Amino acid sequence: MKIIPPGNSASGSYQATGVKAPPSVVADISRPEGIKVIGIDPGVTATGFAIIQGQKGICTGTIRPKKADSYKKIEEICSTIEKIVRQHHPGLAALEKAFHHKNVASLVRISELRGAIIHTLIKTGTEIVEYMPTHVKLTATGNGRASKVQVRYFIERIFRTGDKPMSHHAVDALAIAYTACRRTRPQLERADD
Repeated sequence: MKIIPPGNSASGSYQATGVKAPPSVVADISRPEGIKVIGIDPGVTATGFAIIQGQKGICTGTIRPKKADSYKKIEEICSTIEKIVRQHHPGLAALEKAFHHKNVASLVRISELRGAIIHTLIKTGTEIVEYMPTHVKLTATGNGRASKVQVRYFIERIFRTGDKPMSHHAVDALAIAYTACRRTRPQLERADD
């Protein structure tokens, strides 16, 4: 297994997709440093992850499992995610919702991985939010139909990643975490009222 780390800074505010946060999360997000959020971009051959807090990126990376069997890859990815979550203690995890794929076999594998990741996050006690890909693109770029190149451009500028190389999986995970920060805060504040 190989974890490729780089990464850097930012956050914001907006509204989440139907998730009521416990009071401890509401209190955390109101502090200046904000809540830690892990964004995960699931892929059986490469899974991106990014942890951000407030205005700062804590870590980003790509998990590339070495196993040949797809179930062993899923196990290796989930084991690594569990280690990352236990090390950094994010208060919130964000994933993209599954969407229609042209390749049904690929959609099945991604769905299996997403389910295993969700199970892993539940085991660690991490709150979970999910966003449609169009919401992630809209939050990152202002355009819900933005290309991957456009998302990378804006995310690299928001987080000032500079010349640190990041896989597109890590960039997507960073965009997902950023979306959770931007879209969750007002709902958490409303839930406290």
